[in-house]
This record gives sequence, C-alpha cells and structure tokens, in this order.
Amino acid sequence: MVKSSQRRQLQPTKWRAPGLACVAIVVSVSITWLRLSADSPVKDQPMATQFQFARMQYPGGIPEYLKNWYTDYPAMDKHLTVLLQRVTGIDVAPPAVVSPASGLIFNYPLIYSVEPEQMVLGPSDITNLREYLARGGLWFADDFHGDEEFNQFLAQIRRVLPWASPVELDTSHPLFHCFYDIDEIIQVTNDSIAKCPECEQWENGPSGKIPKVFAIFDQDGRISILMAWNTDLGDGLEWADDPSYPASYSTYAFKFLTNAIVYTMTH
Repeated sequence: MVKSSQRRQLQPTKWRAPGLACVAIVVSVSITWLRLSADSPVKDQPMATQFQFARMQYPGGIPEYLKNWYTDYPAMDKHLTVLLQRVTGIDVAPPAVVSPASGLIFNYPLIYSVEPEQMVLGPSDITNLREYLARGGLWFADDFHGDEEFNQFLAQIRRVLPWASPVELDTSHPLFHCFYDIDEIIQVTNDSIAKCPECEQWENGPSGKIPKVFAIFDQDGRISILMAWNTDLGDGLEWADDPSYPASYSTYAFKFLTNAIVYTMTH
C-alpha cells in the first residue's frame, strides 16, 4: 500500500550504471511453467495482504472504440494474477480497476496503463497522480508505439510531472534482475500481428520497430514511471492460454511484469 513527433526531439539519456539492488527472491521454476499455468482455469482469490494488480481507468480516447483503458481486459489481468501467485508465492488479490482521480489509487503500489497515448487527464487526475507518485507509487505504461504515441503520452506525463525527462534503461538496471534475469528487451506483438507471418511485425511505422524501456526517476533514484514502448505486454498475457500465440512472447511479458511488481514492492 502506498501511504501518505520525433525521436530526436526526445533525446533520452541512456541508463547504464546500476542503482539500488532489488531484494532477491529465489525460486526454482521450470521453463515450461507458462504453458502449464496458462491452461489452468482462472478463479477468484481472497483479498491479498501483499499485492493487488490495478488497471487505470483513465479518461480520454474514442468512446466505444476497441482500444482504450480496457484493451486486453479482463483476461490479461486475470492471467497475470493467477500466474504471479503461483510462481512467486506472493499473496495476490483479484485484479482491480481504479480511476486516477480516486482516493482508492493509494491502495495500490503499482498502477497499470494500456494504450496511454489516448488518455486526456483532468485536473483531479493530475493532482491525484502527482501525490501518488510523490508517496512512492509506480505508474507503469504499456502498449504504445512509434514517436507520435510516445510524444502524446509524454505530454500527459508532463502535466503531472512538468520536469519529467525519460531515461532509457538497458538490461544492466536492477529492474531486469530482481526476480527473473532478463538479458534482452523483446518486442511482444499483438495477437493479429503475431499470427500473420507476412505482416510487418511492428506498429506505427519505422519508429515502432525497436522495443525500448524508459523510466522517470524520483529525486531518490527510484522509478516513478515505467514505460514499455514499442511492445505489447498486455497481449502477451491476454493470449497466454492460446496455443497459436507465441509462447516466447507470453513468457517474456510475464517475466517483465513480475520484475516490475517485485521492484515496486522492494523499493
């Protein structure tokens, strides 16, 4: 619980030096866990004492459009929750949906946003998110592609944190090693692209080809906002139980989300 359009314009700083080490949680897990776990039925669980995954129900976007805050919902959230408890042993509650303007946001150490380029934050959202981040919460954004969407989301971030400057992370950062060791940043594609070998395997033109991870740090060097750009981790988890969807994408998506959650809980 938390207590109290162009890439050349962005000019992100490349993060290289390691920061605070994550608290290690050691488990032995077979590489085949995902296929086995994803085939299991998703069931509601009792309320957690340790972690609850929360999706941000942000304002903005096109009403009734396929893509919005609810993209991949609820399958992504349910699959992540079940797998997270099964693999890590963390006591996990059923997933939640929360408005950025709600006081309930302070109940969650991590809030997840999908398609964040669509959000149009209001004054109450901005004030609440600024306080949430100041208290130590982590805002994680996923599934936005290309320079235009990056810049659209960055404009909303800077309404919350006017000084925000994204820093590109490489795999030497402790985030990539605090539960699983992740040595490569993989581009997870959406379901339709993954099942279309003749299609371009990226979205939104040439600037959407290379997956990257960015962070915005607070004054103590802790990640406040984490951004998975040019990748679709939500689809990786939504389709984890589909034999025709690449298991390597689902595996990576789960590992990355797990590391983000463990990082949040140990920082």
